[in-house]
Amino acid sequence: MQPLITHLTHQRRIAYPSTETADDINAFIESRALEHTGRLEDEFVQRAVSLGVESGMVLDVGTRVGLIALKILWQSENYYAIGMDTSGLMIERARETAAAWGLGERAFFQVGDARRMRFKSGYFDLVVSDSSLHRFDDSLPVLSEIRRVMKPRGALLIRDFRRPGRLRMKKQIEDTTRVFGARMRSQVEVALRTAYTRDELSSAVRAAGLERTSVAESDERHIMIERRGETDPNSWITAREQYR
Repeated sequence: MQPLITHLTHQRRIAYPSTETADDINAFIESRALEHTGRLEDEFVQRAVSLGVESGMVLDVGTRVGLIALKILWQSENYYAIGMDTSGLMIERARETAAAWGLGERAFFQVGDARRMRFKSGYFDLVVSDSSLHRFDDSLPVLSEIRRVMKPRGALLIRDFRRPGRLRMKKQIEDTTRVFGARMRSQVEVALRTAYTRDELSSAVRAAGLERTSVAESDERHIMIERRGETDPNSWITAREQYR
């Protein structure tokens, strides 16, 4: 249920479409080559690797074509990553890119549902997710699963669109479309109308039991969910370095 103030100032979230067309996927891939999106990705990656975890397993929830996970691996050979997405076509592109970048031995991509992840509890040192949370009708099951699979001292970074108020929605759609490209207009509109508000995500973070986690508006379009972590000295990746 929406908080009262959110109900008064914001339109209710719409349901995210259950399918993506080939044109949607191609438009998304095309948008990754734009200067603005590249800069957004690079800023996100730099923030993720500065959260206190210098090695270990990385989970990228809603990895799309895998660029966030791959750019994290590019920062250090002490990371391994698993990227998960609901789209098989996106996962195929991610695998192709990993091979092209020479990262196929450290990056693994799979189709999966973030609400029911097939990973053991307390496995990941760093969990990231960029602009994918709005694709779920309820963020709580996703955040609860993230808490389960993340190590107790693991780091977390989630960025997603912020749902604009009623009076700003139209202008925000137009402004965001200009920077993401005209072919992305329909996806931009869906993303903004299915996005959460800060209050909604703050409530979900508390309900999921994510401790030491902040929720803040990072810029005019995005919300950031963030938690610092620590490198696990018992990580198999850390232990591996002792025998090299």
